[in-house]
Amino acid sequence: MSRLQVCTKRGCPNLTAHARCALHDRTTGGWHNQSGPAPQRITGRKLQRLREQLFAQEPFCRACKVRVAAIRDHIIPLAEGGADTEDNVQPLCQQCSDQKTQQEAARGQRRVSAD
Repeated sequence: MSRLQVCTKRGCPNLTAHARCALHDRTTGGWHNQSGPAPQRITGRKLQRLREQLFAQEPFCRACKVRVAAIRDHIIPLAEGGADTEDNVQPLCQQCSDQKTQQEAARGQRRVSAD
């Protein structure tokens, strides 16, 4: 029998026999869309250009409308089947992004628990 250890995802307290728990291990179906792997994320210079364009068009957080936007957020997360397209992104401040991320993590845990 494998020895249990804490998940290697920073801040995750879940115990697992592997490096990552089911919630954070993309190969076991934790975070990704059940119909297949999450789509590839835009990175590098192209991402920086898209971030600049988004923040120029909408400089304040879409959620709170008070703080300056700092995050190019996927409205429907890539891991839940969302696309990395302009109609699926929104500008968020760090605080609103952190809150949304916590809600997404809770949904992911519920999905794993239901399986």
